[in-house]
Amino acid sequence: MAAILLFSVRALAFCIGFLFYSMETAADWLIGVRNRTEYVRVGACKRCGRCCQLLALEMPDYIAKNGRFADFLSRWHKVLFNFQYQGREGKLLVYTCRYLVEPFDSHSVRPELDEGRTLPAQGERAVSCRVYHFRHRICRFYPRQRLYGHPKTHPDCGFKFVRRDGKPAFDEVLEQKRKSL
Repeated sequence: MAAILLFSVRALAFCIGFLFYSMETAADWLIGVRNRTEYVRVGACKRCGRCCQLLALEMPDYIAKNGRFADFLSRWHKVLFNFQYQGREGKLLVYTCRYLVEPFDSHSVRPELDEGRTLPAQGERAVSCRVYHFRHRICRFYPRQRLYGHPKTHPDCGFKFVRRDGKPAFDEVLEQKRKSL
């Protein structure tokens, strides 16, 4: 009975989420018509699972200050996204995804890939998502490009961000300067 109730709650949340998703997509399109992002995402997913094993959602200040609402938000993410709450760190709610399946050995039979994803090198471990084709928007568009600023990724992530105008990013220039000293 609990499973049926949980499915109903998730289905309702999905419908409401789809409405907001549609509105956000329309807003992104309207903003994107006049403004271009400063950085462009390049690369492909390495299927390492780091973004699923440790993900953090940033809360606005007014929510972070209200402990009850932050607790409600963590429970909401558990029901809606199937995230396992790990704790709070400042304005961040830290989670792991419970749809992540145990890694398989890259020597074994490999699942079909789509969307240009690449498999890890020989001997490395690959991970898989149980709901990959129906994954949530937060997962589908990770790492998300921001209209302004340089997006952050995990250090070993296959995705990188390059400036649209071809100039090196500030982080790259700083790293080159450090190496030359």
